[in-house]
Amino acid sequence: MSAASAWYSATRTEFLDMPHDKVVERLTNAAGRDGWHVEPEQHEEWLASVDLLQNHLSRAVTILRQSLADQSLADFEAVVLEYDMRRRGLRIDCVLLGKGVIAVLEFKRNAVQKADRDQVENYCVNLLEFHGETRRLHEEHSVILAPIVVQTEGRVIKRPVPTYGFLPTPWNAIVTPTTASSRDELSDSLRAILGLRFSKTLPDPTKWLRSAFSPSSTILDAALSLYGQHDVTAIGQHAAPIELIRDCTKNVCSWVRKSQSDGVNRIIFVSGAPGSGKTLLGLQVAFAPEFANDSVFVTGNSPLVEVLEAALKQSYVRGVRRRGLAGYPKEAAKHVIHNATFKIIKAHAFLGNRGSTTGSTDGKVLIFDEAQRTYEKGKRVLRKPLEDDEAALILKSMESSYGQGCVVVALLGHNQFINAGEVGSGAWIHAARRHGWRCVIANETAELLSDADRETLRSFGSRDVLKAGHLKHSLRYYRNTRIEEWVAAVLDGDAQAARQVAKTFDAADTVWLTRSLQDGKSWIRNHRVGEQRGGIVGSGNGGRLAAEGLFVGLKPSIADWMLKPDSDIRSSNMLETIQNQYQIQGLEIDWVLVCWDLDLRRSSSSGWAAHKLSGTKWQAKPASLDVAKNGYRVLLTRARKGMAIFVPMGDLTGIDETRSAAAYNGIADYLLRCGARSMAADAP
Repeated sequence: MSAASAWYSATRTEFLDMPHDKVVERLTNAAGRDGWHVEPEQHEEWLASVDLLQNHLSRAVTILRQSLADQSLADFEAVVLEYDMRRRGLRIDCVLLGKGVIAVLEFKRNAVQKADRDQVENYCVNLLEFHGETRRLHEEHSVILAPIVVQTEGRVIKRPVPTYGFLPTPWNAIVTPTTASSRDELSDSLRAILGLRFSKTLPDPTKWLRSAFSPSSTILDAALSLYGQHDVTAIGQHAAPIELIRDCTKNVCSWVRKSQSDGVNRIIFVSGAPGSGKTLLGLQVAFAPEFANDSVFVTGNSPLVEVLEAALKQSYVRGVRRRGLAGYPKEAAKHVIHNATFKIIKAHAFLGNRGSTTGSTDGKVLIFDEAQRTYEKGKRVLRKPLEDDEAALILKSMESSYGQGCVVVALLGHNQFINAGEVGSGAWIHAARRHGWRCVIANETAELLSDADRETLRSFGSRDVLKAGHLKHSLRYYRNTRIEEWVAAVLDGDAQAARQVAKTFDAADTVWLTRSLQDGKSWIRNHRVGEQRGGIVGSGNGGRLAAEGLFVGLKPSIADWMLKPDSDIRSSNMLETIQNQYQIQGLEIDWVLVCWDLDLRRSSSSGWAAHKLSGTKWQAKPASLDVAKNGYRVLLTRARKGMAIFVPMGDLTGIDETRSAAAYNGIADYLLRCGARSMAADAP
């Protein structure tokens, strides 16, 4: 049996006949090949797990009732240990392949918590969505998936036998609730699961192990995989545009090597739609072994850095309790955590530390994410006004530190400047011209520049063409790559075009509109499963959302919001706090409720109109329209699986002029004309 994707796999008979020390030896050998150093406590846990499985899988047959023929645990004909999820370095403890059933087991030493149940349920969700053979078997109605958490040690709380059912579509092959079992109850739990199946089709173990597991990537998954030096491309193959990312990465690296060899300073521009993989590409370049001593990943997105650092620390802390950092040697994990602040840093902190003497070449290859968000001259940064445009200061500081062979990989998000004082992509063109750097830019990227910046580039002789340098497809909303097209049409004021795009959406991709915040929250709760995340987002200028109990200026910790489990009131899943575009840009969650306030409203004369709340009145801000629209562009492109939009009813009494019911109705009516569906009229 092929075990390319697992540390151990065997038939049930082979597993039972093999001494447990031999099973452990195979596991440790596989771990060594995978770069692990097996800690003593990890070895002991494996011993307990192997012994536990051998005891329970060898027990006698019980007769199942009703329409099933005689069954036994022998129906589980294949054992897979430490299956690689290719996602944040996670591995499933055990997968049992049986006739009509795939049991997914996790072993926990202590009392089983809700987070443990969510974790193993999420494993089943990921297998059903992203594992090719599991998905095929589900489509043929041949298997069910059963999540089971097994407590191996400690005092066991006696639990009543649950009443089993299945999760809602499209995960209706997954048994719910997740079984929480003690070591002595495991055989009973497995027999109960056998009674739920509706087929006796046995998954082919070899085909199942060789089948591709290709989840769409998130920024966090990519970063955690890269820190562990895993192949990050393995987590993105579900999305067709991954080939374009590979080609672009290859071309960017080629130009970096050229600068290293010829000593020419270059800016390499990579552009892309929201969620197209720009940050993923930048992380790949930053962590490429050949640039390890030279590269640093700088981002204008401070919340992204905070979430990455917190995710790494959380993974380390959780991993130490369980068995080392998930996917990494325990000693290396400490370096991984240090690397979070060493390799990925905030843009303004990077600039603040440059221009002085430097003892390393770190920063000679600078990957700048959200490069369009650099500030203009005079903007106060770190409590001081900038002496020049931020882009120019960065080039100057690199020259003073390293001289020749410097590279900036500028990752540009089109129409994603969301703060006043952000100078946009053109600042890098002007800085390159002033400092004598060459520009490497795709023709498609050049077309996204303003007319003035494009003319500057055209008259600038030091330009080379980057092949495949514009990433036009989104990886984020992996079921519907046209969501960005719909958002663009909505914000361009083209309701007819938006409606035509919406007609191409599958039913699962519908953008829902609700006038009830509670209905919006219920929609998220009804759709979210396992460790999927749901959350509420809204404009940072949406001050009257406060009437709905949503305070956009509160700025709760984005790391807690993104990473804490359901039981933590700081978690996005609690649906109590709201994040704005400044906090959420560059990040994504599965199910999103976008709250629309009157800072961007419909105008009978000019389409969209921007406003800002000042005291007790909204004031028109026509000069801020592009910034306002881009803020909502960020909010409307955060979802990975589904999105609903909440437009308040406003003050129906007419007393509160800041909550005009007519203005809110104008927004809602327009979104319906754009193809959004009313949650009240056609409940999802």
